[in-house]
Amino acid sequence: MYPNRHPCDAMIRRGAPRARAGRTDDGSALVLALVMVLVCSLVVLPVLTYAIAVTRSTRVLQSKSVSVEAAKGGLRTTLADPISLYKTCDLAGLTVSVSLASPGLTTPVTNKCYKMSDVQAQDPTSLRYAIAATQVGATLPTGYSGLAYPGSGGTPENAWQNADSLTSTFNTIWAPYLPVHGLNQRSATPYSMPSGFPTCSVYFPGTYKDPVTITGSTPVFFTSGIYYFEDPVRISGNANVVVGDGATQGCTTDQQAAFYATNAPATHNVTGLGATFVFGDAGRLVVDNVTSGTSLSLIFNQRYVAPTDISSAPSAGVSIESVNGVASGSDAIDLSLPGYLSVPQSSVGGATVTLATAQQYLPSTLVPVSPVAPAVVPTNPLPIVDINLSNTSTVKVNVPGYVYVPQGLVNVNVSTAAAAANKDIQLLGGALAASYTVSAIRPSTFVIGLLNPVIQKVFKIVSTTTGTPPNIVSTAIVQVNQNGAYAINSWGVQ
Repeated sequence: MYPNRHPCDAMIRRGAPRARAGRTDDGSALVLALVMVLVCSLVVLPVLTYAIAVTRSTRVLQSKSVSVEAAKGGLRTTLADPISLYKTCDLAGLTVSVSLASPGLTTPVTNKCYKMSDVQAQDPTSLRYAIAATQVGATLPTGYSGLAYPGSGGTPENAWQNADSLTSTFNTIWAPYLPVHGLNQRSATPYSMPSGFPTCSVYFPGTYKDPVTITGSTPVFFTSGIYYFEDPVRISGNANVVVGDGATQGCTTDQQAAFYATNAPATHNVTGLGATFVFGDAGRLVVDNVTSGTSLSLIFNQRYVAPTDISSAPSAGVSIESVNGVASGSDAIDLSLPGYLSVPQSSVGGATVTLATAQQYLPSTLVPVSPVAPAVVPTNPLPIVDINLSNTSTVKVNVPGYVYVPQGLVNVNVSTAAAAANKDIQLLGGALAASYTVSAIRPSTFVIGLLNPVIQKVFKIVSTTTGTPPNIVSTAIVQVNQNGAYAINSWGVQ
């Protein structure tokens, strides 16, 4: 019928409309793309805005965190040396500050302290007698500090024992037990600190049966604990001695000595802070100018003992003590010089109370001798504490703890007015002795008796960051003890 048409023409004609319909979707993908761009812009832009805000906030928080830590670093730097803080801030007041070292960070920090209060060792209304003499007829040195026992030198010879007490309490004579001492026999030759440490000679607590003589200029440190001497300890020449760790720093510390001293003893006997010298047999403390020198220093640090250290507890607050009584065979008995002197033999405190001889203490032989006619007064022995100064060299002796030698003599002698210059002798912790001899010429600085020392100070430490804000202020209330112990009562950073 249509001879010139191809059979597929009908199919092509039927597909043609569909082809034309397909061409009407051209450009729809662009619309979808625009929609997606619009949707993404609505999502991404707030996200980017949020991210920028967070980034900016993070920088602020980071800067604040750096400043906060820098301010905290001010207090930490200050407390790195609490003994120095104790001394430096003593010049401050409630409204008057003293500048302290900065921590040296990239964020500048100013450090200041204010002194809020002082704490004394004892309540002033509960102080024991400051000084007492046990021998009949003995007199107290003039110019003593504190309240003296009114019966000093009186009769009968044992009257003073009615006023004694094992503890330091108001208007009593403190008569403490002996502490337990290390039986390790020590050499009179000190240990040395190795290369890399400051030059220092070190002694460790224990028993010393040979004389100890210190005259050279090499600094000497007695580590903290109980020392028992049966022969004299002599300090002379250019000796520079610190006894025990504490407020006055020695040429090393307890810890460094115990760990690093060359050939240090395995049993070091280091306990508490500060040290107590116990003298038995012929033991005594001698400070003199027999060996020539230009400067002599002997500083005891106050003795502190943890309440849980029962064996050492009797030594707390005691610097020098004698072993009392007299030998009787291998035992000891009370010292009794009728009409002149009566002193009970020593006992050792601890978990149980024992006689001194049971702990290998020997009674001091430096006791008065009863008079033989025609003499009417006892013959005094060599002093247990003997300070004898005869030249113009500088001498400093500081004993902050109790001197308890009830059957011995305490002597302080300056031979000439010229020798009195540059002499600083302070026995600050109270004293009990059979008798005292103190020359009419006194050291230029002289204290004997009981001063109620300040042993704790309360400071406000203010550390402030400066420079780029934010400026952060750290304020801490800190109590610092004389021996370097401290506690932070409160601490705020803002």
